[in-house]
Amino acid sequence: MSPAPESPSPARLLLVVLLASVHCGKGAAPTAPVASSSGTASVRGIEAAADEDGGGDPMDSREAEAWARAQDGGDDDDIRLADLVGCSGLRERAQDPRLRRTAVRAMAQCQDFSELPWLADLGARGSDAEANEALDAIVLQAARVRRATDPEDADELHDGCAALLALSRAKDQPPPRRVRAIRALRMLAERGCVKRADIPTDLDAK
Repeated sequence: MSPAPESPSPARLLLVVLLASVHCGKGAAPTAPVASSSGTASVRGIEAAADEDGGGDPMDSREAEAWARAQDGGDDDDIRLADLVGCSGLRERAQDPRLRRTAVRAMAQCQDFSELPWLADLGARGSDAEANEALDAIVLQAARVRRATDPEDADELHDGCAALLALSRAKDQPPPRRVRAIRALRMLAERGCVKRADIPTDLDAK
């Protein structure tokens, strides 16, 4: 009669279990990478800001991501945001101070002057940072080649130029604002919304 097989010791059993678990782990699917917590928080924060503000339509995740990219992005991100939201949409979102500066910067990519009066008013009444960004956006927009759609926003162009002219003449306004307004007016004069002779020259380099 052959002897009964020796039972494995507890230590040997533990080693077998450990080896088996390591082997199974090698064949397991890799864990999916976790999305950046900062990026997720940024998008979610923008969605929440739009919901709290209550202005315009509710913001979906696609628009929120475009805002998040534009906040730290460059011209391409501003163009994508302006194309997605539209100029009037940018102005609506700009009612929220948390989105305003991004909206203003993206307005430089607008294809018409429908928001020129609003930008000019912000250039006169906003904080220094917001005012200068609004006026810079106007300068960039004015520097573009004239498009055939310009007559469609003739009233807004006329009103915006009038506001810029008033700002350019206001001696109590900070010189950086006046200089930007004058620069924009000189480029907009060819569109007939202001007479070049009416634009102040007192801030020109002597």
